[in-house]
Amino acid sequence: MKILMVDKYYFIKGGAERYFFELIKVLEENGHTVVPFSMQHPENFETPYEDDFVENIDFNKMPLMQKVLRMPEIAGRVIYYRKAQKKLAALIEREKPDIAHVHMIDHQLSPSILATFKEFGIPIVQTCHQYKLVCPSYRLFLMHKNEICERCLNGNYMHAFIQKCHKNSYAASALVALEGYIHRMMKIHDLIDIFHVPSHFLGEKLIEGGFDASRVWHSFYTINMKDYPYHPEYENYFIYFGRLSEEKGIMTLLNAMKVQPQAQLKILGDGPFAPALKKYAEQNQLNNVEFCGNVGGEKLVNLVQNCRFVVVPSEWYDNSPLVIYESFSMGKPVIVSTMGGMPELVDHGENGYHFKAGDEKTLADLINKLWGDKELCMQMSVKARAKAEAEFSPEVHYKKIIALYRSLIMSQQSGLRLDAAALDEIIAVGA
Repeated sequence: MKILMVDKYYFIKGGAERYFFELIKVLEENGHTVVPFSMQHPENFETPYEDDFVENIDFNKMPLMQKVLRMPEIAGRVIYYRKAQKKLAALIEREKPDIAHVHMIDHQLSPSILATFKEFGIPIVQTCHQYKLVCPSYRLFLMHKNEICERCLNGNYMHAFIQKCHKNSYAASALVALEGYIHRMMKIHDLIDIFHVPSHFLGEKLIEGGFDASRVWHSFYTINMKDYPYHPEYENYFIYFGRLSEEKGIMTLLNAMKVQPQAQLKILGDGPFAPALKKYAEQNQLNNVEFCGNVGGEKLVNLVQNCRFVVVPSEWYDNSPLVIYESFSMGKPVIVSTMGGMPELVDHGENGYHFKAGDEKTLADLINKLWGDKELCMQMSVKARAKAEAEFSPEVHYKKIIALYRSLIMSQQSGLRLDAAALDEIIAVGA
């Protein structure tokens, strides 16, 4: 089978691209041909398809005056990018793919490419990594106010402008609001056959936003578990690892540490909230908290392998964070807040615990419970690894994804739309 895999970045920009490349690897190892379509960028991995990609544009690094002068071009690229259609059409004519799997395409590629796939009769699956289909700013969260926001779920994107939801800018927010209205009017996302969501929570938000439930299909992400070997033994610390920003709930974690002087916390990562967190820890004499900065590669794996457990205290709708996948693969229990899709990954009392976001007292009690019970930690370690093997392994994920592809191709040939519930039945029978 030949799969056309689409994401606006062809390097590891974030969790979406990590899954993008993991999936490519899984498919190629099973004998399939994967053709990428993306944006040219200095950080791109090497690929013979680089010339087929659209030209690079970086909205964040563009000076304000340049943005003003190029506004018509920028708006055209965000809303309906015809050059991407032409580039994609040439690639399709040459490669003749069987199916298209799109990931993050908004702004740099634009959903205009969906129409090109349909012109060629190619079925489309989109993996939804964020909430862009129902939220102009991707997150259902106002970053500059640090609060959950669902005002646009009903399609009234004027709220995006009123709240300055995108980059805290009226101009940027007006553009994404206009983008939302035009794409909704065009019904452009009706061209997608199946929306793959890694959390039921995200799927429910799509349905609340008006998307047909029969087109929303759930399957967790996958990771290469060989990169995160099982290691049930541990040393005298637990960890938080990830971006240090306000919505991640790290301040709640620091408050929980005030009443847990015996527990040792290592914080791995960096971000805009780091100075405030470090100052707070110093002012409150949290000598049991160590800020380790950005850590990656083997050093990161080693630190996680040797910790007792992991805490993910997010206070926004975290979709399906890969830190939980990695932790479970290494046999580490995880304490998570009940936000977004995280409670679907962690089974309360089995391989970790849930607590209400912002509830520092309950979080402190759960930290104390795991810290003080070695036997419990070991039992949860075994169950964490078992869940990773059963739900996240490449072998399990491949069976689901290839069943999806084959079912979509057959549906395309028969002229019938695939129902997500029917797909689950097909996968169950195949298993």
